[in-house]
Amino acid sequence: MKIAVTGATGFIGKALVREAGSRGHEVVALYRGSPPASGPAARWEELETWLEASEHVDVVVHAAALRHRHGVRNADYGRVNEELARRALRRATRGEAERFVLISSIAVYGWPGRDRLPIDESFPPDPVGPYGQSKVAAEALVMNAAMPWTIVQPSITYGPDDTNGMIDKMMRMIARHSFVIPGLGRSRVQLVYIDDLARITVDAATVARAARARFICTYGSPIRVRDLVLRIARVVGGRVAPVGPPTALLDVAARGFEALERLGAFSGREPPLTREKLATISVDRAYRIDHMRRLLGTEPQVDYGEGLLRTARALNLA
Repeated sequence: MKIAVTGATGFIGKALVREAGSRGHEVVALYRGSPPASGPAARWEELETWLEASEHVDVVVHAAALRHRHGVRNADYGRVNEELARRALRRATRGEAERFVLISSIAVYGWPGRDRLPIDESFPPDPVGPYGQSKVAAEALVMNAAMPWTIVQPSITYGPDDTNGMIDKMMRMIARHSFVIPGLGRSRVQLVYIDDLARITVDAATVARAARARFICTYGSPIRVRDLVLRIARVVGGRVAPVGPPTALLDVAARGFEALERLGAFSGREPPLTREKLATISVDRAYRIDHMRRLLGTEPQVDYGEGLLRTARALNLA
């Protein structure tokens, strides 16, 4: 098949290009700005040029998006992510693609209370911020399209090549002995390794039964923050106190760091703690993957032991 991947220079997009190419598909890797100095074997094209063309492709996998990260203006998420999805859909329709695959996010579900967990695809959208809202809007565009579509909703994704994600940041802090567990670290998170996400996405893009389906893509079960931190500490040789300050106290500290940032104290750098960062590791979350299993007969295979080791080695921390 001929598969076009938008956002091909990004963390997820690069893995998708590599995975699709390894299966013998013809891959059109789409980038913005300057062409990459190196990357997976593919036909690399500038995104804007491709969006104005009409060459047929069998599948468009839309991974391009303004990533959820500190410092992005709230309004930019909706403006960029919705418009990118709209234009990519228009191009897929014009090129008579057989499938449009959107890389969305579990952020569309927000953070329901602990008594409502685990989350599955039947939950209504309830994002907590502009990034999640932009993904809800992109999903609506896709689900209203006349062509067949698939929506993949990954959880927090980690692995080599990521330089601005949750796990690589935690690894560097833990290696410096500067990471603090919030309270007892009992809250749960649920991750997915990058190679698993790429493999499952290409599966979904190329099988008929995944048409007009949306599914959560993550590990089969969540992990306690404390257990995750201790696993990382063993891999990178860091030290972490088994119990940290109460979350309420850390919230006060986060507000203080945010105030200092507004005064220019960090010279454009990201503060060591913000309320958003704190929520990421202190809000309890859990997800079901039954739908993905039924659709594709598979689930993520790279466990924490292997995934964290590969990631730490790529960061020269193991």
